Parts: sequence; structure tokens; C-alpha cells
Amino acid sequence: MDKNEWKDSGSCRDYDTNLFFDKYEENEKLRPAIDKLCAECPMARQCFAVGVSQKEWGVWGGIYIENGKISREFNKHRTKADWGKTWSYLTIEQEK
Repeated sequence: MDKNEWKDSGSCRDYDTNLFFDKYEENEKLRPAIDKLCAECPMARQCFAVGVSQKEWGVWGGIYIENGKISREFNKHRTKADWGKTWSYLTIEQEK
């Protein structure tokens, strides 16, 4: 797979990219819906890895990061249970 080809299989491919950046920052009510979209995405692990390794900002793999680090400010809406589910889909190989 080409280094950016994974994006073509992402659940977000047909969405406005600003939903994962500025709009996510500005609209707290939107965040859970974006989180859910990412949680169901087959490319979430790859996406998160790219976001962290390339020191990106915005939502990558369902987690808002700033300069490749998890943002406390834009992830404070998550509960412990949310974090558990998020880390599960990002770190444990899922059966297909």
C-alpha cells in the first residue's frame, strides 16, 4: 500500500476535512460523533500512527492530537470507558 493510500479506505474520506480540525475544536457537541466515526474506521490504527509519527494536529485515529501528542483540552469530553474502547481499537488487532 502506498504511504497515503490508506486514506482512501478511511471512513472519513467523503467528509469535510475541517470536521477533524477546526470544527472539532469549536463544537464540543460534534466531538462524540467524530469519535464514533473514527472508532468504526478500518484505518484508525494507521491514521493514529501517522498523526503521532508526523507530529500532526487534529483528529487522527479518533484522538485529537497537537504536534503528535494527545491534547488534554480537546479530549476532555471522554470518559474512562471511552478511553478504554479507544485504546482497544488502536492497540489490539481486531478480528475481521
